[in-house]
Amino acid sequence: MGEWKTVYEDEVEERWVTVKVYESEGDMAGDEGPAVRVTAALIEDDRGDLEQNSDGPAPVAGAADSSITLEPDPVEDLEEELIEIGFSPVAAAWIAGKIPA
Repeated sequence: MGEWKTVYEDEVEERWVTVKVYESEGDMAGDEGPAVRVTAALIEDDRGDLEQNSDGPAPVAGAADSSITLEPDPVEDLEEELIEIGFSPVAAAWIAGKIPA
């Protein structure tokens, strides 16, 4: 049985972005590439400041309610989907580039 592995987690354009790739024991990724899940959540608090913890910025409390999860199929559609939810083309390319080949 496989599991979701986090390959990238950091702040991009004032959103906390987590990129996960599904890894199965046989790594049976098809021709369309690995299964990918990208979650983006706002990291601003009520004052408009970034919340900080010991590890740097993190999603604010309640951010899960406003988070967006993308599961593009095929993975080549990820950049386009990121742009549709408000990321710049440069940021979308940066996030998509974090997916292992």
